[in-house]
Amino acid sequence: MKKEHVSHCQFSAWYPLFRSLTIKSVILPLPQNVKDYLLDDGTLVVSGREDPPTCSQSDSGNEAEETQWSDDESTATLTAPEFPEFNTQVQEAINSLGGSVFPKLNWSAPRDAYWIAMNSSLKCKTLSDIFLLFKSSDFITHDFTQPFIHCTDDSPDPCIEYEPNLVQCLYLHDLCLPARATTYLLSIAFKIAP
Repeated sequence: MKKEHVSHCQFSAWYPLFRSLTIKSVILPLPQNVKDYLLDDGTLVVSGREDPPTCSQSDSGNEAEETQWSDDESTATLTAPEFPEFNTQVQEAINSLGGSVFPKLNWSAPRDAYWIAMNSSLKCKTLSDIFLLFKSSDFITHDFTQPFIHCTDDSPDPCIEYEPNLVQCLYLHDLCLPARATTYLLSIAFKIAP
């Protein structure tokens, strides 16, 4: 396979040609500071959750088991990076697609990271949901760092404009299904060729 072929397989290369035949999607440009954050190996700190997770512990009555936290002022406090303009773009796109999306990067979806999501699926309602999946996915890291690793030609790597692709979710028994799976299931249900 050649690098040119890989470039032509990007979502943004084929989606405009088949827009009328596939599920509604929005392609957004990825700012460099967001890309840097996604590639950072540091601790995952996500901001902007509208519904923060809650945790309740039963009172065991044993105060000796309580965790002791340090009051050391030299301890660094992690703060979540803020991307207000990008967050607004993403939230507007999510709202235009019905309130939840299936996220992808240029080639791949973070399908190896569904287990880390609060809902154990790829269904995202906020930018923080997308960040959690993207930062946890080896497929997304591969898209960023080695998209042409299996190419046979020695030509220089093409310049890649990274673009998150937000695909409208379709539901089948509370599952968020990407376009390919939905098309396949519908073809089976109605006995038509996909």
